[in-house]
Amino acid sequence: MFKLIWNSWMRNKERFLLSVIGVVLISGVLIYLFSLTESTQGTINETLQKKWESAYDLVVTPPNSVKNENLLMTPNFLNGITAGISYEQYESIKEIEDVKVAAPISVLGYTQLTLVKKNAFNVDKSGLYKYTIKNTHDNGLFSTTLSNSKNYVVKGWDGSDINLNFGAGRLESGFGLRSFQLLVGIDPVEEAKLVGLDNAVTISDTSRYLKTSDTGKQDPEQERLFELPVLLNENSFSNSNYKVTLEKLALPFKTPDEQQQTIEKIREGNGREYLKTIDTKKVDTFITTGKQLEDIYFEKLKNPGSHPSFELSGSQLIYKSGTLDYKKVRSPYPERWSASYELSRESIKLQYEIFRDVLPDYVYRQPRFVDHKSNEQNIPLLPILQFDIVGHYDTSKLKISKDPLTKLPLQTYKPAEASIVLGSDNEPMNPVRTLKGSGSPTSLLTNPPNVLTTVKAAEKITGGKSISSIRIKIKGIEEVGSSSQTKLEKIKKEIENNTGLQVTITRGSSPQPTVTKISKEGKTVGWMEQTWIHLGAAITILRETSLGYTSVLLAVLLIGIMYVLATSYVSFLTNRKEYSIFLALGWRTSMLRKMIVFEALSFVILISIFAFVVEFILVQNGAEFNIAKIGLISLTSLLIYGFGILTPLIKVGRLKPYQGIKTGEISSKSKRVFKNQSIVGLVFNQVTQRPGRNLLSILAIALPSTLLSFYLFVSFRLDGVLYTSYLGEFVAVEVNESHYFIMGAALIVGILTTAEMMWQNIVERQNELALFKSIGWNNRTVGTSIIFEGALIGFLAGLVGLILSVSYIGIMYGIFPWDNLTILLLTICIPTVMGVIGAVIPTVKALRTSPYEVLKESA
Repeated sequence: MFKLIWNSWMRNKERFLLSVIGVVLISGVLIYLFSLTESTQGTINETLQKKWESAYDLVVTPPNSVKNENLLMTPNFLNGITAGISYEQYESIKEIEDVKVAAPISVLGYTQLTLVKKNAFNVDKSGLYKYTIKNTHDNGLFSTTLSNSKNYVVKGWDGSDINLNFGAGRLESGFGLRSFQLLVGIDPVEEAKLVGLDNAVTISDTSRYLKTSDTGKQDPEQERLFELPVLLNENSFSNSNYKVTLEKLALPFKTPDEQQQTIEKIREGNGREYLKTIDTKKVDTFITTGKQLEDIYFEKLKNPGSHPSFELSGSQLIYKSGTLDYKKVRSPYPERWSASYELSRESIKLQYEIFRDVLPDYVYRQPRFVDHKSNEQNIPLLPILQFDIVGHYDTSKLKISKDPLTKLPLQTYKPAEASIVLGSDNEPMNPVRTLKGSGSPTSLLTNPPNVLTTVKAAEKITGGKSISSIRIKIKGIEEVGSSSQTKLEKIKKEIENNTGLQVTITRGSSPQPTVTKISKEGKTVGWMEQTWIHLGAAITILRETSLGYTSVLLAVLLIGIMYVLATSYVSFLTNRKEYSIFLALGWRTSMLRKMIVFEALSFVILISIFAFVVEFILVQNGAEFNIAKIGLISLTSLLIYGFGILTPLIKVGRLKPYQGIKTGEISSKSKRVFKNQSIVGLVFNQVTQRPGRNLLSILAIALPSTLLSFYLFVSFRLDGVLYTSYLGEFVAVEVNESHYFIMGAALIVGILTTAEMMWQNIVERQNELALFKSIGWNNRTVGTSIIFEGALIGFLAGLVGLILSVSYIGIMYGIFPWDNLTILLLTICIPTVMGVIGAVIPTVKALRTSPYEVLKESA
């Protein structure tokens, strides 16, 4: 049987050469495509893993605590959740078999750290003075007064402090500078597993990592007093400024009599209300930054003898931070930011007036007091804290991603980030500015904690349900994918059923840029771009990537099938006379079908050998031998050739012995659509009289030209981005030289398909061409007619490709690129040129036709 096939190949060497070229092209494209898909899939997984290198897989929060719109979550939302999960619930989660890490967070609230500055002013004159402490913060968009307190002091007073009962102290006592610090409890063991906090701690005689036995103490005599073991951050996040202004009041205060008379007037005038009416004269100022204060405070906690001009004052746990009230608004640039919100500043609302002077009048976050007991006068008795400094840590040494593109909104150790991208007029800012956070619980952007304690110590203060959230990593999940997602869904359901808590899957999520309008007293001051988290977006990216390469693979498969269908059909037409003779001699139809199948299998084996050789060469260059890829290539080529020979297998079953013997050719009559009075009419008739095979040629060119047109659109209009996530943030697949290489090879296969079909057309029309030559047609006229026929097939393929590509673009992006003349012209011109190229070899065959020999043989 092989000898018969070989003899058939040798009788039609030109066709056999085209078949071999097709085999090489198909095998080369399959090898490249499977290698590219494998490497790209790995690259995307690696990219997504890098972007979420330290992210956890699940986050557990109290019921109904996490609200999102369109699966979007705000940055650092964990810091806004305070308590709600008991230690027993946490322990039950840790016992789940597949839970690898369960790292809880107890957000206790904001404690006020106070440093007393002594001898800040060099004042010799006795008198009554007023000092104003103003704490300001410039967030990059506008300046905010975080606190503005006024205090009265005296210089040169010899009496007792009781006599100064209108709210004044002694100038020598100094003044207190306060700063808020977020206090958070963690589980030392689990936090070490999650972010490597233990490796970020400085180890020395005076510094160590937290232990599970560091549970803190409550004073048995004073219920409000707690001693907490804490870790301090070595790097302050503060960027506020302090300015203390000292002014002398225009009141007599030199002699004891003057002092007594002045004090009596102040008392009669209702104390401070009277002092507000007195003129003042500026005497001195003291200026420092929040970072300098925090550095001094933490240094004195570690070493009380340092900075002798400052004294530590008590620390009280006062406020919990509120959440930002994002309101959905229309995006000014929806193509850039699909999600858009508004934040408005409003007047502060407090249940009690205590500590009112340490907060601004207008806030973006409404603060609330920590859970507390109240005295008989309904005044909150807030916890008083004493810090036992066990060590200090450096956030730069944490095991979290340092990639500048990475913005992990679910972490505890990074400040919230935002960029000011639009001004008050909604026009783009140039250059873009950075929006900065502050340590205040009321600010637009807040800072992460500088003080860490243990969840057990936090529980002593809150009295139960101290845990705010639990970040969980799951065993056996290395990549983003469907199998990982299924496992996460299973564990999520198990935790929710066992605890009644809310569980959110954060694995497979990605950042999304959103824009938020910042309003201040009803007026827009600018727009900030923030990176929110979109749940499950990375899985979407992965699926879109697979969809992108699947579409390319399917296109290659269809083009390959049509090519094999064309070559096998032409082979059948060439050999049908021989097949008829075999049937007349007694061959069964099954024997003929075996010949067709055997020929196809020969090409499949040839492709597999070619793939094996290429893989072997790659192994010599250091690559790993991939037998699975060879298997996929073999199966794919078997699929291509299996579908490609269906038509010949069906046709040969309908073949009768007398057909080939009686006529020598099998032909069907068809009506002429156009008059044969011109070359144009003649060519149109030739195309329409063989609709099946010419439609095959049209589709063989139209499919690769459709994808080529789509890639050109992506390159020109979308800057080369083929598939992105719905967020537009991560590029999943980028149109590059690899796509054009694949499409180029597919176009060549389309050319070969056209050449095969037109070759057979010329063979069947030899009598006709000989007749034309005998009546005076020259080679130029004959060649022009065949080239024009190829151009017409290519032009029709271009029209089909244009319709398909425009429809595909419309479905994918909702855009119909009728205004892009370059894409439209290329979509028509490239297939037309392909049709012309495909007609070149048949033209050469036609020009070699000898009228005398053909007519003689026919006679």
